[in-house]
Amino acid sequence: MIQSIGAGDCHGVRQLADSSQIMTDYLVYFLFISLEKTVPIFPLAFIRLLARFYGNFFYYLIPIRKKTAFKNLKLAFPEKGSSEIKNILKGAYVNIFTVIFEFFYLRKLNDEKLKKIMEITNVEIIREKLNEGKGLMVISAHFGNWELAAFGVSRLCGEPLHVIVKEQTNRLINERINKIRGLKDNKMIDMEKGLKYVLMLLRENKIIAMLSDQHAPGQDTVRVKFFAEDVPAYEGAARIALHTGAAVSFGLLIRQNNGNYKITFEEIDTGKYTQENVKELTQQHTDLLAEYIKKFPEQWLWFHRRFKNLTPSPSPKERGV
Repeated sequence: MIQSIGAGDCHGVRQLADSSQIMTDYLVYFLFISLEKTVPIFPLAFIRLLARFYGNFFYYLIPIRKKTAFKNLKLAFPEKGSSEIKNILKGAYVNIFTVIFEFFYLRKLNDEKLKKIMEITNVEIIREKLNEGKGLMVISAHFGNWELAAFGVSRLCGEPLHVIVKEQTNRLINERINKIRGLKDNKMIDMEKGLKYVLMLLRENKIIAMLSDQHAPGQDTVRVKFFAEDVPAYEGAARIALHTGAAVSFGLLIRQNNGNYKITFEEIDTGKYTQENVKELTQQHTDLLAEYIKKFPEQWLWFHRRFKNLTPSPSPKERGV
């Protein structure tokens, strides 16, 4: 006979689950601290080699989210064969570990070292846009090394960035990550709580930076073309820009063949849009991202379920076939 689970049993299960999660959070925290202390000891060239090793190691032996990434790549590049897709995916694993290891190296990058590994080809555009007096929104993506991008742009242009971020569920890790992200005056804004603060900062002619490339749940979305039709996308960047009149630039930190980086900001002219054109503006910066992904596919973060909740394709019967 199957016995029902009583309220006390359910309470015990929840306590066990909570205890397990707490233990996991602390283990991840101690791993984070270990990397934070040890990674900067080594030369950057060695750190990059280590990232390549771990990327290949996880690709072959610990394939976390490999199926999701492979599925995303096949959807984005249906013309590519499995062998080419696998090579891109392997590069994507190397990329994410490069981001992780270089993140722990940020505190060692003074201005002189930073200029050796990162170049902004048109840094003057930031000053030009701030001179307009309505603030600047910098739209980027999980591409290349996005953590270094926020850190480096702030240092090299001499203006702090206010970065919209999603808080980590592990609060211990969240605090440490934001402490590193906040080196040299960058500020983090919780994406769930910061709209009024963002509007105030733009009125004060500050720079708002955000990554707008991941899956967008909920109602505050528009559907755009992004390797597939009707892909949900965050509308926040477009809606805020059109509401405030802030200037908008798009930029990705692209890894070069020698392992160093280059970023070029592309101005997005919002003057041709009204507040009714949120979807059109979102589509424009989404198109820019897609162009870069096609050129450097291994540098984008393929491991999220970016293409879920798509509008189903009509059946042959619905198409009248």
